[in-house]
Amino acid sequence: MKVSKVMTAKEAVAKFIADGMTVGVGGFFHAISYAITHEIIRQQKRRLTICQPSFNEHADQMIGAGCVDRIVSSYVWMEVFGPLHCFRRAMEKGIPHKIEMEDYTNFAVMARYLAGSLGIPFIPIQSMKGSDMMKYSAWMGEGKAKLIRDPFNSKKEYVAVPALTPDIGYFHVQRADEEGNCQMWGIWGDSPWSMRACKQVIVSCEEIVGRDVIGRDPNRTILPGYKVIAVVPAPFGAHPKHTQGYYDVDRDFIFQYIRESRSPEGWKKFMDNWVYGVEDREGYLKKYIDTYGMKKFLNLKAKDISSSSVNYGF
Repeated sequence: MKVSKVMTAKEAVAKFIADGMTVGVGGFFHAISYAITHEIIRQQKRRLTICQPSFNEHADQMIGAGCVDRIVSSYVWMEVFGPLHCFRRAMEKGIPHKIEMEDYTNFAVMARYLAGSLGIPFIPIQSMKGSDMMKYSAWMGEGKAKLIRDPFNSKKEYVAVPALTPDIGYFHVQRADEEGNCQMWGIWGDSPWSMRACKQVIVSCEEIVGRDVIGRDPNRTILPGYKVIAVVPAPFGAHPKHTQGYYDVDRDFIFQYIRESRSPEGWKKFMDNWVYGVEDREGYLKKYIDTYGMKKFLNLKAKDISSSSVNYGF
């Protein structure tokens, strides 16, 4: 029997994300759900541990809003756009409060997710050997990583990292059906493994389609509906990042955030405008068009470079 899991971001976050949870955030620059991130901030969730192989300004905004106590990641930065100032203020000055970070390599976090998705307690990797990451831990102590001998070749050692299985995860996709079968194309990043490793998943999507659309192209299904507890329709839901086939990265908007967030006052102004000052993603989209104009919005729209269909017949 088909059960619709469609609800608003406000409903999903209120119902499924509680204070103190460990939260997996899916996406690798591409298809990161700002629709869910901003709702977490508006609802003032607290004491979260957030996990992702590499974090951008979506984490910075949650840190500045006081939502985050702990981070599991390889870095919190914005590549060529510049440093993330809320992260630095929290780590260096305890503003708005002190946070901790369990520092892994990008691959090691991905490997922890892979172990979680496979249902195994740990996974051996080559990464981190010989680095200070093996010496220092924020809160996990010896449980962060251990050197182990290969049971099949006692001369070799590997780093064993524990499975990562967050209480809940969220990510953004191009399309999903009402039951939560999700499809993505473009950069998958960690999502096929990180979201499977989570106990439950909230998905936001550009559009909701029928089960027949999902069934016609099953290989694009990145996460099956049985893992999903909420489906949130959120057009433009990954902005200012991109969603392949729908819109491009809004570089000007990201640079604007980096500039304004240099001071706590500038950060608050930005957040009052773009997070606290809008009720939902629909309000965000309207404000964007009202502020920057329809032309700029349309310039973000993806070009039509459609792939060819394939024959699934026998």
